[in-house]
Amino acid sequence: MPSFSPRKNVNQIELCRLLEARQSDSVALEALCNEYGLSVYALNRLFKKWLGQSPRCWQRRLRLNEAAILLGRTSQSVLSIAQSVGYESQQSFCRAFTREWGISPTCFRHQFAKQYGDLANQPIRLSVSHRVLPPLRLLSQRFVGNYDRVPDYWKTFGKVAERAGFDSNQGVFVGVTWDDPDLTPTGEIRYDCGFLPCNDQWFSLAQTQPDLTIQTLGGGAYAALEKQGPYHEAVPKGYQQLVCHWLPGSSWQLDLRPAIEWFELVPWQTPESDWRFEIRLPIT
Repeated sequence: MPSFSPRKNVNQIELCRLLEARQSDSVALEALCNEYGLSVYALNRLFKKWLGQSPRCWQRRLRLNEAAILLGRTSQSVLSIAQSVGYESQQSFCRAFTREWGISPTCFRHQFAKQYGDLANQPIRLSVSHRVLPPLRLLSQRFVGNYDRVPDYWKTFGKVAERAGFDSNQGVFVGVTWDDPDLTPTGEIRYDCGFLPCNDQWFSLAQTQPDLTIQTLGGGAYAALEKQGPYHEAVPKGYQQLVCHWLPGSSWQLDLRPAIEWFELVPWQTPESDWRFEIRLPIT
């Protein structure tokens, strides 16, 4: 079996995030191999150890999951969705989507609308604000599981944050959610607990804290909704209100940037019943 000696320390979350950011880049894997001094074989071996699948399979699943979100949550054409998730033709996209989901994109859209579309016709009053944010550079920790585990994630992150000396007066705590719970399989939802510092000097901590990595989220427009109370009650309801009730009647479309939660108080130092945060849904 070939051995490898990478030029850099190989960090699972860092590599996954790099591929998340370049899902439609056909040379992303080769570029990462060159950057880390890895062979394609070695990178495949690492991903199969971490995720039980090759990096190309993992990338393809992410792309097709994003396509499912756009099919279910937007009115974009199938061709437009195919192009936005990196497919050169509608035909190749439809074949890949059908293999992954067991149903064609058009049938998927009809079934999704049948299951969730009636929510858009239910009247509801929401106080939604519009935010435009620059790119956000965070120190964060990745978790994978279900949304009901998020309070536990923040407790775990809190130990890292306190060890690193994060000060709530010097930044904001931000949750980053990447997946749609109506589409992503149970136990596979990606969530990042993050700290948005006021000063770049904090980023040097990533070199001394193995649980922390630096990530940059693209800036843009967000629909913001204030929420308070236990996470597992307030957040799913808030996203449903924004996506299923507010968005269809607005002039906006859902964007594939991750949604974020902007915490007013330090999560692990506050009783969950008193949590206050603003849900920010990416729109375009």
